[in-house]
Formats: sequence, C-alpha cells, structure tokens
Amino acid sequence: MKISGFSMVKNADKLYYPIKQAIMSVLPIVDEFIIALGDCDPDDHTRQLIESIDSDKVKIVDTVWDIEKYPRGMENAHQTDIAKSHCSGDWLIYLQADEVIHEKYLPEIQSKCEKYLDDKEVEGMIFKYKHFWGDYRHYQKVHGWYKHEIRIVRNLPDTHSWESAQSFRRIPNLTD
Repeated sequence: MKISGFSMVKNADKLYYPIKQAIMSVLPIVDEFIIALGDCDPDDHTRQLIESIDSDKVKIVDTVWDIEKYPRGMENAHQTDIAKSHCSGDWLIYLQADEVIHEKYLPEIQSKCEKYLDDKEVEGMIFKYKHFWGDYRHYQKVHGWYKHEIRIVRNLPDTHSWESAQSFRRIPNLTD
C-alpha cells in the first residue's frame, strides 16, 4: 500500500498559512507529498519554507493560477486537481495549507487505509474538524463551519476537487 499526501498553495508565507506544518503533520505516514506551488509574488518565501522541510518525499509542482478561467474560488479546486494528478499512491490524503492532522491520529489513519485497501466500495474517508479561532483554546462550533469533510480519497481519475477545494466528488469525463 502506498499513501500520497497532497496540497496546493500560493503566497502561504505572505498570508501566514502554516504550509510547512501542514505537510509535516502527515509526512510520517505518506510515501510522497505533492504540493502544487502557484506563481507566488516576488516577495513571498513559500518555496523556501517548503524546501526547508528537506525531505525527498516532498515534490513541488510549479503552477500558474488563472483566476479569470477559474473564478469564485474554483482555481483552488483546479490547483488541487493538478496536485492530485501527480500522486502515485493508492490512497491520497489532502490537506489545505491551513490544516494539520494531530500526530496521535496518524496510526489510526494508516490502519484504516490498510483495512479498506481492497474494499472498493470505500472511495474516501471523512475527517472531523476543529476550527481554531485566535488560539488553540478556542474554536468555532457554529453553523456555516463544516464539522466533517472528505480528506482521504482513492487515487481514481474521475475523483475531483469540489467547489473551492473543500471536498471531493466523482465527476466522470471532466475536462479542463
């Protein structure tokens, strides 16, 4: 069994997204981590942050964002699909640039991936969320903040990022 991690990002350093921590949070259980790195501003240091992880598991795919072609947050889904297309794992763990997985859950995640590897009816896995607000003692539990979301999917060609890269859906014959 092979597990790929993947994400997309642009200007994470300037926008204070913890992309390095996001990647490192799953690095112990993935065989590779693919990051679609958008065309960052000249004064942004996201590439250096990612490269400072210093792991041959981390692979950067350089991309160019096209907000005109993919408006209203859809470029996030497009970039996510680009990263996904470079993954070689049986299971794919998706993290957005502001998401991390606590280390205590890594053995359970790996165990579930092994358990359901041959069960083709299982196409993905849903994670529970805590949306921290301001610090690690406060988090949102109100309407409008999703409590669960798909973050592990099988590596299937017709599984695509949905809306503003919030989730995944099976979309046969999707074209650019």
